[in-house]
Amino acid sequence: MIVRHDAPAGVQAAMIIHAAGESAQLSSAAAAAPPTHAVALAASPAELAVLARALDAAGVAAVFVREPDEPWRGALMAIGIAPMPRARLRHLLAHLPLVRGKDDHGPTSG
Repeated sequence: MIVRHDAPAGVQAAMIIHAAGESAQLSSAAAAAPPTHAVALAASPAELAVLARALDAAGVAAVFVREPDEPWRGALMAIGIAPMPRARLRHLLAHLPLVRGKDDHGPTSG
């Protein structure tokens, strides 16, 4: 799952759950051999948009979670990807950091 890094922790959690639930129901998810693992990655809104296009172009089964309510109305909030071998996704996702914690809303300066 990839979630917006600028959303509050509770919103991030809700979107991760939403994306995980929907992507687990994709028809290609049934072909995944156990054990499967879920990973939550963080991305900026711009990175999410670029990633959505890249996944679509690569033919990767994914769900794109948009929030219907304010203040996010219509915004892409998270992407859920059907379980598949990591090797197929590594080149698309390797640059994204893990979601770290409640106060981590994106890259830190250092």
